[in-house]
Amino acid sequence: MAKKAGTAPVKKDPMADEIKLGDAHPDHDLHLCHIVGLRNMKTAGKLSKDAQHICIICGRAAKDRRNLCEPAKI
Repeated sequence: MAKKAGTAPVKKDPMADEIKLGDAHPDHDLHLCHIVGLRNMKTAGKLSKDAQHICIICGRAAKDRRNLCEPAKI
């Protein structure tokens, strides 16, 4: 297929898939970023002990991946 003169290819915005910390998503009330935001440090400490996962958005670590927005195995 020939390309028309004067037309540039459409580039995807690299930030289009970016997840922002304030974006609403399921079970956010269980995530460390929300718990720390509420200043519930005792609970945050318990969830972080023996961490096996890290959040690729905020860098927090937790034992259970369900306590992070975007978990990755450590």
